Amino acid sequence: MSTQMTEEISCPQCGAVVKTELWPGVDASRDPELRARVLEENIFDWCCPECGYSARFLYPFLYHDPKRGFMIYLSPNGAGCEGVDVEVEFPQLAGVTKRMVTTPEALKEKILIFEAGLNDVAVELVKFALAGVLDKKHGKKTLAAYFCYADEVKNEIGFTFLLEGTSEPVRRHMRMDAYCKSLEIAKTAGSAQTGGFCLVDFVTAQRILENYRESENR
Repeated sequence: MSTQMTEEISCPQCGAVVKTELWPGVDASRDPELRARVLEENIFDWCCPECGYSARFLYPFLYHDPKRGFMIYLSPNGAGCEGVDVEVEFPQLAGVTKRMVTTPEALKEKILIFEAGLNDVAVELVKFALAGVLDKKHGKKTLAAYFCYADEVKNEIGFTFLLEGTSEPVRRHMRMDAYCKSLEIAKTAGSAQTGGFCLVDFVTAQRILENYRESENR
């Protein structure tokens, strides 16, 4: 069940105190409208009714999709659940994929990945490899990269990249074969799943690839 709370927020522009509804937890199966707001990236939008000042108000947020068996914890400061063995306190969560993210964009991406039935570790490996290619081609560092879609009929997996010094996003797609190869590497490296919420990102992909290459050279 989704959880709701009301908090008084002071507008940083005019000082008005505004009672605001927050959603610390969302159950996607019971509240499809809230799921839509997460995917539209507006669930954290805040607007002062007095002066019209608008901003993004981030707070710890738990997204749960019991039907698909995953939970994603948004921790804006990157702390809170990582390394905590949640399954010790809540054994009913054993087998549920648990991830931690630090931005709403990463939250949306994880949801899309898991709803597509994909392995997020393998997706990160594909993104990491493709980012390296783009960095060399454009001579610019990748600031962020996000999974967009997977189409098995067209044999495509697509991503959006944000490059340093570039205002327009760069969209690229690869054959799903690249994902399948990355999935083999991810399985060889072992599951990223622990007893608690864990980060699976570019750093994870880099570490896994380094370990994989070392094992290949032995």
